Amino acid sequence: MHIIRLQVGVVTSINMLEQEMKKRGHEVYVFAPSKSIQPNDDQNLYMLKSMPLLVARQYKNRLATFYSRDVAKKIKELNLDIVHTQSEFSLGLFGKIIARKYKIPFIHTYHTMWEDYIHYIIPIKGGRNIYTKRFARTFSKNFATKAECIITPSKKTEKYLKYKCKIKNKPIYVIPTGIDINPFKKENFTDEEKANLKKSLGIKKDEKVILFLGRVAEEKSIDVIMGNMPIIFKSLPNTKFLIVGDGPSKHALEEQAKKLKIDDKVIFTGKVPWIDVPKYYSIGDVFVNASVTETQGLTFIEAMAASVPIVAKYAPNLSEFITNNKNGILVKRETDFPKAIVNVLTNKNLSDKLIQNGLVTAKANSVEEFGDKLEMLYKEIIESYNAKKTLPTKEKEKHNRAIYKRVASKLLELTRIRGRN
Repeated sequence: MHIIRLQVGVVTSINMLEQEMKKRGHEVYVFAPSKSIQPNDDQNLYMLKSMPLLVARQYKNRLATFYSRDVAKKIKELNLDIVHTQSEFSLGLFGKIIARKYKIPFIHTYHTMWEDYIHYIIPIKGGRNIYTKRFARTFSKNFATKAECIITPSKKTEKYLKYKCKIKNKPIYVIPTGIDINPFKKENFTDEEKANLKKSLGIKKDEKVILFLGRVAEEKSIDVIMGNMPIIFKSLPNTKFLIVGDGPSKHALEEQAKKLKIDDKVIFTGKVPWIDVPKYYSIGDVFVNASVTETQGLTFIEAMAASVPIVAKYAPNLSEFITNNKNGILVKRETDFPKAIVNVLTNKNLSDKLIQNGLVTAKANSVEEFGDKLEMLYKEIIESYNAKKTLPTKEKEKHNRAIYKRVASKLLELTRIRGRN
């Protein structure tokens, strides 16, 4: 199978699926903006000319030209079976044009509910913000409905597309992004390696580590966690708050820590190399997150794979894979964070239970299951697309309903199979 993947953002997810598909014998071609990623020697990577994105400059994103005649000619020679877009912007538009031009089926993964992030693009506050949200919904709908089907990483995103963007009569499949859980296993790191990392960060060997790892940005609500830290430190003085990552909110959080007079107990690492991320998980005693805007939240699965118990703010998408008091703690109110975090750090039986059940959840969200589901979906969509070419218009809708039911049934069965293994 020849697959084209249009890449903007969500790089980790795309790279993992690319490698998984190649392991299964498929040819995968990745198209990305120039200067956005470092190519691998074994990667079929095509770069489109790009320019820095003027909005949200803090993320150093690049915007590719939405069409390239030279690249389009190369794509024609590849004899592609399917196009899988992962962005609604320049490269997503390019993929849609290519699919239509060469009559190739295309599917789309909708990763980001843009109305939660529109403040980076259109900085409007107050009542007029409703217009930017409407724009984000209309934009999302107009792009996604052109695909043969839509993939979302969570039921939350599926509901958003159905009820907020009002997408109807278009198959939407919930397929959580899988991760390679092996690099995150705690046993990969010796006690000496963990002790050395803690020492380099100014954390004593016997101090507990409350860990946040991810983009340091407004929507992550790290300030909520920070605001509760004085209460936690009062109960457990032998504790540090470690924030791993970088982003536009770092300075504001540093100032918040100073105002709360806890800056000596809060550590900011800044950006760390991806290869070192699992090591930072290995020194965490509890993973915390107060964000309610995540579409899936891969860091939660990474924390589970790293045997770090989770305390998070309740959100519908998190409840899809986190069961309160079983494989994580979900708090309803922000003021519940101190009690929950202290409980996890002091109750070994609770912590061990969360860790063991979390490992089970991590295995169920592996890249192998992700690959099983995408491979099946690709084959079904290709066969369906070719079959519809010979069907009369009246029969196509009936055919689409049959395919939707069959794929939904197969996705459920694949989940059961992995769950039994």
